[in-house]
Amino acid sequence: MMDSKYAKLAEKKQWKKLTKIAEGKNIDDIIQVAAACGLGRDEEPYNILVDLTSHKEQAVQLAAINGLGECRHSIDSQITRLMWLSERNSGNTEITGAISRAVAKLRAAKR
Repeated sequence: MMDSKYAKLAEKKQWKKLTKIAEGKNIDDIIQVAAACGLGRDEEPYNILVDLTSHKEQAVQLAAINGLGECRHSIDSQITRLMWLSERNSGNTEITGAISRAVAKLRAAKR
């Protein structure tokens, strides 16, 4: 479950604060930031999520992918980004499964 302090930062569009936390070392905090960014509808949270898809920890990557499935900044761009990630992670069924679910959410949101 998302920590309310991160959701509040997202509601207040405190993207610089969230970016700083996302660049930290605490994996749990970074995952919470990814979830909070999924609430966003702007370019900043989208960019944070894109950056987190390259994180060395798979749990962070999964959280970022899930966040991209929730974020509604630029749905076509998000789908393209996710499909590219799917190709790069074709051997990782956990990542590709999360990507498939995120793309399905985005396509449903487009209707």
